[in-house]
Amino acid sequence: MIGIVSYLLISYFYTRIQATKAALLALTMNRLGDMGLSIGFFALFALFGSIDYSTVFSIAPYFNESAITIISLLLFSGAMAKSAQVPLSTWLPGSMEAPTPVSALLHAATLVTAGIYLILRSSPIISYSSDTLLVITLIGSLTAFVAGTTALVQNDLKRIIAFSTISQLGYMMIALGLAQWNIALLHTVLHAFFKALLFLSAGVIIHSLNDEQDIRKMGGLIQFMPFTYSVMLIGTIALLGLPWLSGFYSKDLILELAYGKYQFSGLFSFILGSVTAFLTAFYSVRLINLVYLTVPNANKPSYLNIHSENYTVLIPLSLLALFAIFLGYIGSDFVGLGSDFFGNSLFYHPSNIHIIEAEFSLPVYIKLLPTILSILGASLAFYLYHLGNIAGFTKFNNLNIYYFNKLNNILKDDNIHIEKPKLGMLLVQSYTFLNRKYNLDVIYNGFIISGGLKLGYLVSKFLDKGIIELLGPYGLTEGSYNASQIVSSLDTGIITTYALYMTLGLTSVLFILFSPIFINPILNTSETILNNYSLKLLLISIFTTYIIYNNN
Repeated sequence: MIGIVSYLLISYFYTRIQATKAALLALTMNRLGDMGLSIGFFALFALFGSIDYSTVFSIAPYFNESAITIISLLLFSGAMAKSAQVPLSTWLPGSMEAPTPVSALLHAATLVTAGIYLILRSSPIISYSSDTLLVITLIGSLTAFVAGTTALVQNDLKRIIAFSTISQLGYMMIALGLAQWNIALLHTVLHAFFKALLFLSAGVIIHSLNDEQDIRKMGGLIQFMPFTYSVMLIGTIALLGLPWLSGFYSKDLILELAYGKYQFSGLFSFILGSVTAFLTAFYSVRLINLVYLTVPNANKPSYLNIHSENYTVLIPLSLLALFAIFLGYIGSDFVGLGSDFFGNSLFYHPSNIHIIEAEFSLPVYIKLLPTILSILGASLAFYLYHLGNIAGFTKFNNLNIYYFNKLNNILKDDNIHIEKPKLGMLLVQSYTFLNRKYNLDVIYNGFIISGGLKLGYLVSKFLDKGIIELLGPYGLTEGSYNASQIVSSLDTGIITTYALYMTLGLTSVLFILFSPIFINPILNTSETILNNYSLKLLLISIFTTYIIYNNN
């Protein structure tokens, strides 16, 4: 049902080809995850004899760990598609073709957390599979890092925030892989508020600039929309996880728990999560600078048409901003040591409890590292895109590339070639690779989708329209028609032909009926299969048909 709703919402502007393609992609990805989820349900029913929560959860500890692992991975495949984990994350940026309120409240804040909730609800099963927890941790870490690096070079306002959503979903998956269910749930709730705040603020900007979404064509909007700038800055700080806003109380705790596990998966997720914190700060502050703080880059009519925010927008943005500021402080009392808020709704295996190590045994610099990296990323972005006037540097660099190519073409006739700087080419290739989103769409379309279409063509041509048609409807129709033609041709009206038919039929009947007399002495048995009258009649029919067909 969620897949259908996503399809209808994303293709709301159905006259856009890109919106229709994105809707199909979202539906296909969700169906792929639903297929794994359905197989997981079948496996649950086959193993436990029930899919009732209380029955399955109560007897899960007594089953083989390999079976539990298979079921857990199948359930996780559904969560991967719904919560946009690598490599099933390509549909979420495309869903930004939907209207902005839909993007904010469904595809960025609430709908994509369905996979997170599925894993949380299945904690009494997944807790008994260490392999599944390891897979969840690794995929969550990679998702956070891949989405963070991709967002660095995006220029679409909504897509940057969408990749930020994928990155934060990676953090939630890290917490789930560490079996810290309450921390994952806290980050899910807190993220919904400040991400909806960012998206609705982006919607105000896009609406004010006549549906312009390219951040390179904005700038200087702080003078026109100071309130939107204020609330968007609050959402950005909460996203960065800077101290005393909502994101700080869950994001940093996830990384502390990752390091406090003292295993490979925990260290791996801590390193990638800390690097992702730096990337998150960089692209978020880059967004704020290019939209609000730099020189105006849009055309004059766009600025003349900007209108101040009305109360319809002010009220929800104000409420979301208050939640983004204070909810983390309030919600932090429901998790951690000494809190029994969730009771028995979440299951904790004793081997997965390591919050004491994360709370008391970690060095101070480990606890402060994510915050320090966030501040460094924000400072670097502010310097490059505001103080360093990166826009002017980019134009100058593009001009150099233009004249370099022109000079290279002039000297080509004289067999003179100028080598491009290796570092510059590496940067260009890296930028292109990240801008293409790790070429995941190319891999899907070039290998998986094309292979599936070729397989479908072969099945359609040789199986559906070939063997099945010959043995099925077409074959039966043609066989019946040909048989009727042969039978009708026997009616010749010549008496001697009819006499021949009767003679052949009588001879066949006599041969079949008296055949046991000749066969039994040879086989030296009292009974043979030819004593079966049904078989006799069948042989008579076959022999007669053969004689008539040859005579015809």
